[in-house]
Amino acid sequence: MLFLTRITPAQTPPGRVQWSVNDNWRFKPSGSEFAMLAKTSDNAWERINLPHTWNAKDPFDDDATYRRGISWYRKTLFVDESLKDKKVYLYFEGANQVSDVYVNGAFVGQHKGGYTAFSFDITGSLNFGADNLIAVQVNNAQDNFIPPLSVGFALYGGIYRDVWLIAVNKLHFNMADHASSGIFISTPKVSAQQATVNIRGSVKNDGTGSKTFEIIHQIYDAQQKLVTTVKQNLLANAGQTKEFNLTSGDISSPNLWSPENPYLYTVVSQVIEAGKVVDEIRNPLGFRWFSFSPDTGFSLNGKKCVLRGTNRHQDMEGKGSALSNEDHIRDMKLIKEMGCNFVRLAHYPQDPEVLRMADKLGLLVWEEVPVVNNMNVDAEFLNNSKNMLREMIRQHYNHPSVIVWGSMNEVLLWSKDSERIQVQTDTAYVNGVKKFAVQLDSTVRAEDPTRYSTMAMHMSDDYEKYGFANIAAVSGWNIYNGWYSGEVAEFSKLFNEKHRLYPHEVLLISEYGAESDKQINTENPQRLDFSGQYQRYYHESYLAQMKNMPYLAGTAIWNEFDFSQPNVGGTMSHMNHKGMATWDRKPKDVYYLYKANWNPEPMVYVATRDWLKRGGKPGAPSTIDVYANTGEVTLTVNGKSYGTHKPDGVNKLSWKVTLQEGDNVVLATGIKDGITYADRVVVHYSVFDDKIAPGFSSLAVNTGSNAQYIDDAGQIWIEDRPYKKGGYGYIGGTQAMLNIKTLITHTNDTPLFYSYQDDVKGYRFDVPDGRYELELCFIEPEKIDKNERVFNVSVNGSLFLRNIDLAAEYGQGVAVKKKVIAEAKNGQGVFVEFGKVKGNPVLSGIRLVRQ
Repeated sequence: MLFLTRITPAQTPPGRVQWSVNDNWRFKPSGSEFAMLAKTSDNAWERINLPHTWNAKDPFDDDATYRRGISWYRKTLFVDESLKDKKVYLYFEGANQVSDVYVNGAFVGQHKGGYTAFSFDITGSLNFGADNLIAVQVNNAQDNFIPPLSVGFALYGGIYRDVWLIAVNKLHFNMADHASSGIFISTPKVSAQQATVNIRGSVKNDGTGSKTFEIIHQIYDAQQKLVTTVKQNLLANAGQTKEFNLTSGDISSPNLWSPENPYLYTVVSQVIEAGKVVDEIRNPLGFRWFSFSPDTGFSLNGKKCVLRGTNRHQDMEGKGSALSNEDHIRDMKLIKEMGCNFVRLAHYPQDPEVLRMADKLGLLVWEEVPVVNNMNVDAEFLNNSKNMLREMIRQHYNHPSVIVWGSMNEVLLWSKDSERIQVQTDTAYVNGVKKFAVQLDSTVRAEDPTRYSTMAMHMSDDYEKYGFANIAAVSGWNIYNGWYSGEVAEFSKLFNEKHRLYPHEVLLISEYGAESDKQINTENPQRLDFSGQYQRYYHESYLAQMKNMPYLAGTAIWNEFDFSQPNVGGTMSHMNHKGMATWDRKPKDVYYLYKANWNPEPMVYVATRDWLKRGGKPGAPSTIDVYANTGEVTLTVNGKSYGTHKPDGVNKLSWKVTLQEGDNVVLATGIKDGITYADRVVVHYSVFDDKIAPGFSSLAVNTGSNAQYIDDAGQIWIEDRPYKKGGYGYIGGTQAMLNIKTLITHTNDTPLFYSYQDDVKGYRFDVPDGRYELELCFIEPEKIDKNERVFNVSVNGSLFLRNIDLAAEYGQGVAVKKKVIAEAKNGQGVFVEFGKVKGNPVLSGIRLVRQ
């Protein structure tokens, strides 16, 4: 079947024209011989539209693999005869990661790298007035010479950004400069009183004879009023690329660009031949000046400006990396509405719409290339990395939002043998990486002396020991004390000491964060429990400490949105859930902590929407937290007032309240400037008494955990407790959690299996006599050999499981559920006994249901 797009004369005005060619592609998820040739049928191929990735779902397979390899895309394109006198380019905003492009069977070019744009001149391969076959082979397989090598995010394969057909006249702005616009705009002089604009670039004459022409740049303000014009007459011989470099006169009282006032001018650049516009490009322009200081941090337009930021990965649930422009716009608005004025685009250049929205919304940008963790100190790898830097900088050079270019991230975290290590001991390898780092940083400075260079480093002394921290102009540091290890209070202590020891360093926190899962909640949060309460505690502490660190240039939360991270564990396998919002872009409670502190718009928010269904003892105190920037807040529950509180240093207020069984209406109210702001939620409370009542029906326990787990059916698995007569609980053992890197597979109840009771001796339910279904949940938490952990399980004295060996039967990380019917007789309840044969018995969950 033939699907084609028609490019017709009605769409071809005199200058440059551009069409989206996103629709009606054919896709084959494998290699194919002669797929670039028209004789090869694509009738059986899948019909798709761009953007597209073939990895939207498979990074979450239980076997911890996702397909990285070759796929093919094809499209039939009718190109009108009227375009035969133009130069025609195929422009890709992004395809991951090696793309080979063919037109009518002819190879037109290859691009390496998955995150920058590329374009090819396809004029000579087109059939004008006829159908044309576009074929693209895309390969996202691991390549040791193309960054990234070690990937802490999914390397989605596909043509996942927009594709355009661009037609220009033979005399045109240069289309061959790293897929840039061919025009580069800077502001060599800016103040509140006056500014100048420098515009440089090049024009290509693809005609057969020499051409005399005029370059005109017109600068318009936001109301489309002409501010100034600069122009130059030039002569270009046939085939010649002619450069230009023009500077405007003084522009009086420029409207300065800032996060509070993201005022944009527009530069309209034209090539005029014989009085006719033959090419035109529009670029944004923002007047601002900025600087970094090791003592006072960051300043913008002559005033101190604390960078309040976050990181952003581009993927999303159900779509992978193939987001629409509307998705990108929504993301940037969510970041701005949280109160951010800064965003790090990690760990790669992002969609043009992201940069456009940063300009429009007033978000300062750190953009970087994907030289992440693992390094290959080889010339080819270095050259590919340099090329990525040039492409990123030249393509996004004209965005006033960009203030720093990043060249690498945590490059001393891995050894030359691709192993994650704590301390580097191979001096030769480290020196090779350092030379590499110097060259990349030098590339940044040479490409764009108007901005700052940076690199992100993890909290290792090696960066200072080997001189890495002195390479870039700004030192970015990724810190997770209080999550992966240590305590949250170490944050300011570590950086106060770093500032004392290395007073020349400009310090910027490029990553910090803790993970949360909306299905996990607790009154007693602890490190690594994945509860929303611990995530909020972590960020509340860091935020409070930042306010007393005036030398910091700024901070960037890791991450704004949960994102895919194949082959990592925790309570959601293959996910990094440190986000302020979930993978499907629903803000978590912690989002509003930052909004209450960073966004001046008055607000009151009851921070319990991540825990609207909770359980506990009758009459037990329940915590209700509120984030508000209105000052004092009054809280009522079911109409009963619990008083008026003042916020702490991070605009948090807390109450201990009594929730009744069933629904509870929680109302928080604040007043600012005479206006009342309120937030109302309904919390459903289920009673779980320590004593088992005669009417007992069921109970599920999140064994070995301090937290409650709510499963997909809405059932609460209550936090664990030691046994007390008349009730229920464990006998013996200690609470434990899996290693955070361990994958949990073969279950939809992943959070339930993350914790376990280690060396458990028994579990007792003092339930009434009767017949019960007992469910036991197991997982092998360690990577051990068979026969290293063997135990028996008996129920009310009857052997249920003999010599169970989880490692031998299932392997590490495989969730196992076992059910048995148990009879409670003579007031003895149900008693589960674990008999040690070798190693410690373990239990991850237990559920008892009366039949």
